[in-house]
Amino acid sequence: MTKGKVLILEDDVVLADQVALVLKRFNFEVLITANSDIFFEELRVFNPDVILLDVYLVGSKLNGIEVLKHLKQNLDLNYKVIVISGEVTSAQVQEIRAMGAYHFIEKGSSFSTNQLLLHIDNAITLKRQEEEHIGLQIEYINLKKQFTRSFPFIGDSTAIKKVREQIHKLAEVGEDLFLLGETGTGKEVAANYYYISSNRFGKPFHTLNCSALTETLIESELFGHMKGSFTNADRNKTGFFEECTNGLLFLDEVTNLSLVSQSKILRAIENKEIQVVGGPMKKVDTRLIFASNANMQLLSNPDKFRRDLFYRIEGNIVQLPPLRERGEDILLLMSFFLTSFTNKYDINDKLDLTSLSDHLLSYSWPGNIRELRNFCKFVMINETNITNELIIKHLNMKINCKDAHRDMENVRYLNINNLKESMAEYERDFLIHHLAHNAWQVSKTAREIGIERTTLYKKIKQLGITLMPEDSE
Repeated sequence: MTKGKVLILEDDVVLADQVALVLKRFNFEVLITANSDIFFEELRVFNPDVILLDVYLVGSKLNGIEVLKHLKQNLDLNYKVIVISGEVTSAQVQEIRAMGAYHFIEKGSSFSTNQLLLHIDNAITLKRQEEEHIGLQIEYINLKKQFTRSFPFIGDSTAIKKVREQIHKLAEVGEDLFLLGETGTGKEVAANYYYISSNRFGKPFHTLNCSALTETLIESELFGHMKGSFTNADRNKTGFFEECTNGLLFLDEVTNLSLVSQSKILRAIENKEIQVVGGPMKKVDTRLIFASNANMQLLSNPDKFRRDLFYRIEGNIVQLPPLRERGEDILLLMSFFLTSFTNKYDINDKLDLTSLSDHLLSYSWPGNIRELRNFCKFVMINETNITNELIIKHLNMKINCKDAHRDMENVRYLNINNLKESMAEYERDFLIHHLAHNAWQVSKTAREIGIERTTLYKKIKQLGITLMPEDSE
């Protein structure tokens, strides 16, 4: 039976192998990593009891102190870290201890494997005693660990560090949050990061996509209804505001809500009470996370977003940068996705992703992180021996395909000699695209593209567009 799991981060391969051999002899499960990128990839999967950490990591993106700092600041998990290093200053030793390392051992002639074994045994004993006595707190940590694994907020760019800092501060002081960003920039991940950072973590947390609800369902979903309050209301229903009292409610694509619905949400925020449809007023204490792929111009348009609601959350807006503005974060994200899919598709290939930086950054990634994830998945499914050359090939095919499609579309409009007819053809395609995207709901589509509902109906008639049967308006 294994005595515990030890993850070694050490650039001295000979020393790491020697230590691992000793630990395995004493029934420890051991995994060796040589640089910080591989370490963080393995950490999520291996889940060690003790980490043996070197300070000077040659050829690694982060040194040991930076790894320790990342563990302390971003991974609130119950690891015991033993730092093994030589030639460190007294200030560095002090910094290591201040960051919560369990112990520091010097390399060199005084290094003793017996002492190391003793410290590892004691660290694991302490870890297990803490786990036995903490009880519910461990359940809390495990839940946080699950969320961290499911929604890792990956990135070291200045832009994404600023976003994490903003979200963390708002979560700490218990303020509502408004996330703005293009499609695929990671708003759900950011919302979960807020939840993990909040003192409401472990309490109810629900997500509601506002664009998926009709106007008649909004109030019932948000505030609940009483049996018999309207046709087909055959039972009482608890709304999301009440379900999430003392917790968090994530309203995605909130700018799709009508001004009337927005006013009711504002009242719920301001007065901490809701009006159940066909029922009584109820007190709630629900923290809100809003999200939208709209821009600040739309938010400040009173015809699209209520001024009073905008002023209420104006100071809590956090804008997520698109992938094209995050520099080499794309390498970290690709490494994470490829590692994830390697487990799923049973493929294990080593890549030098750093040499792909210029190629990956030459493409704008309009679908952002979601597009990158799907690209990685496509490559992993369709290739059995992943190399840098293959990734470049698939990326070039992707770029050429998009360019060809765009050129083909442009040629179709350019081949129409009459300007008015060409513009009408484009307008028809534009409206059909957005109507289909919004399940052929005219009011919703009109709000999204910024015109009046009656104007859109006129254009539909003029351009000979046939509404699909799903259209409920």
